[in-house]
Parts: sequence; C-alpha cells; structure tokens
Amino acid sequence: MEKNERTFMSTANITTPESGPFIGSTGRANHWMNWLFADKGRMFWVLQIAGWLGFFILHVLSVSVFVGGRNPDSILYSLASSLIGFLTTSILARPGYRLARSQGPALLLLIALPLTIVMAVAMGAMKAQTFGYLFGNEWMDIRGARFGSTNYLLLILPDLPVNLFLLGSWAGFYFGINYYLNLRNETQRAVLAARLADQAQLKMLRYQLNPHFLFNTLNAISTLVMEQDGKQANRMISQLSAFLRYSLDSDPLQKTSLEEEVRALKLYLQIEETRFADRLNVKFDVEDDVLKAQVPSLILQPAIENAIKYAIAKMEAGGEISITAKRDGNRLCMQVCDNGPDAPEEPEKLLQTSDMGVGLVNMRDRLIYLYQERAEFSLCPVDPQGLCVALTIPLEMKGQAK
Repeated sequence: MEKNERTFMSTANITTPESGPFIGSTGRANHWMNWLFADKGRMFWVLQIAGWLGFFILHVLSVSVFVGGRNPDSILYSLASSLIGFLTTSILARPGYRLARSQGPALLLLIALPLTIVMAVAMGAMKAQTFGYLFGNEWMDIRGARFGSTNYLLLILPDLPVNLFLLGSWAGFYFGINYYLNLRNETQRAVLAARLADQAQLKMLRYQLNPHFLFNTLNAISTLVMEQDGKQANRMISQLSAFLRYSLDSDPLQKTSLEEEVRALKLYLQIEETRFADRLNVKFDVEDDVLKAQVPSLILQPAIENAIKYAIAKMEAGGEISITAKRDGNRLCMQVCDNGPDAPEEPEKLLQTSDMGVGLVNMRDRLIYLYQERAEFSLCPVDPQGLCVALTIPLEMKGQAK
C-alpha cells in the first residue's frame, strides 16, 4: 500500500494542514485520525494489526468457546489462527495485491483470484502444521478417518471456505481503501487546480484596467507641461502615482474596507476631474455604518470608468456621476449612476458588446467568482437620461469576511 504514498501526502500538504484521507473532517479527533492515516504505510499496519486483533477477540468469544470451551488450548487455537492470517496477508497478500492493483481490471482479477485461492490453500497447510505442533496430530487422524483418506490436500479441504472468506474480505478492504485514497488524491488535485485557476482568473480580472485611462491621463499631463502649467501637471502625476500604487499593491484575492475603496476611487476621480474640469461633477452618498464593510478592491472602478468614457466624455457640460453605498439588512447595495446621453433602453445588451461591456463584464465575473449566487449585478436606465450600474453583495464586516 505504499505506492503513490509521497504523491498523496504532498497533495494533502498543499491543500490545507488539516488534510487527510477523510473529506471535510474537522475537530481534534478527526485531525488525529488524518495524521494517523495520512501515511499509507502507517495506515496499513494500523489497520492490519487492528483488524486481526479484532478477529482474534471475535474468534475467542465465538468459535473457540463453543468448540473447545474456556481453556488455554482454545485461546491458543484462536491466537494461532489469527497469527497465521496476519502473516499470510502481510507476507503473501500485500505484495501480490499491490501488483494486481497496478494493472487494468481484467488483469487485476486474473492475478487476484488465483492468488487468493493459492493463499487459502497455504493458510490451510500452515494451520495443519501449526495445530499439529501445538495440539498433536490426533485431530488430523480423526479427519482422515472421517474422509477415509490420508491425502493431505483433502484433509485441509474443510478449511478452504473459511480461508477464502477471510482473504476475500481482507482483499475487499484492501482494494476499497486504496481506490478511495486514489479518488481522494485526484479530488484534492482537482480542487487545488480549480482553486489556482480561480485565483489566476481573479487576478487577471482585477488587473484588467482599461489602458485608455492611463493614456488619457498621460496625454493630459503632457498638455499641461506644454502649457507650462507645472503645478497642475505635478498634482496629476502625484494623483496618478497614488492611484496606481494602490491598484498594484492591493491583493486581488483579498478584500478591503469600503472606506479604503472610496478613498482610492476619489484618487481616480480627482484625476478625471482635472481632465474634464467643470464637465464632471461627482457625488458620494455612502452611509457611515457600511464604511467598515469588506468589498473587493476597486470593484466599482470599471463602472466609473465606463461612465466617464461613454457618458461624460460625450457631454459638453453638466456631466454627473453619483456613487452610493447603503445597507439593506445583511446585504450591501452599491450603485454607480451617470446622466450621460444615449443610454440604451435595454442596458443588459451592453454586456454582449466587445467594447462597451468589457469593464462591466469584468465586474460581473469578479462577483461571480467571489460570491457565486449570493451577489446580484444589474444595469438599468436612469430617468430622464443615463445609466445606473447596481451590485449587491453580502454585508461582511472586518473579521467576518470569508
């Protein structure tokens, strides 16, 4: 049972310190069991000893008492039977079945079935020799007289059904446990691969900032430098540096407080307000009791960028973006709304376009990866004009976020 032992242990260690052969195990008792059975060699000997010790106790309480009564010979008979079974399965069955389970189903049966029969005969022969040494050969003579033959194989024939049952049961446990551990190993690999893929996808979505923002900001700075407005250019450079530092330093797999999120969004919007001057007005409506709520970093930034690019940029004056965050029971509701023209009557179709919907699809996909069905994402038109991006996520305060 040692084959693939290192592979199983390495996969278990990669996933969590509590890993082991038992799926979803928690608590001190299961942790101890996982430690005990995580090593396949250790697991074999623990189960082997425990199994044959249980067989010995059962044999003493049932077979030996009824056949020989409560005397030392009956106990010795049970002990000899158990030791013979223990040695047979340890020395003969283990390497033979290990070879069999590395083959295909047909070859496995072709190896395991004849091997089991041979071992059953070997157990019968060992019992005959051992019992003859311990108790004398009288019992063999009685059996020979009953069958009317001295053929050795015929004399041990009555032991074969019992031996086949024991070895068949042992083989069932052996192959069952090994196949379970192999399945557990593959399950852990699949879970780990899916987790790594999700993390890579989240990082990709989080870092998928629209390069137009960076290009437009640099162009605006370049214009200010050419106009010799060094003070304004320096302020934009500082704002851009602070925003990019936040966006690159924050871990895409971790959440941040809404307060930090608002602070980062204000850095971003200060840059855009410098670019658009009086054409852009920003309003924040964030309730105080949700400032400590945990949210994905820069989750609202794509909606704001989308509003600036496709709404505010088309307006000569009066552009407005409003950002709200409110509590609704145990959920956090956030909205980014603009008053730009040309908002479609069916805003959901924006998610199907290759250009306008990239940032919005980014938001939706991040919410799906992080919250699954617990999050809501929607687009709706604003009266008299504009578009509103709304998202609802579970309200998680610091220390409670999962």
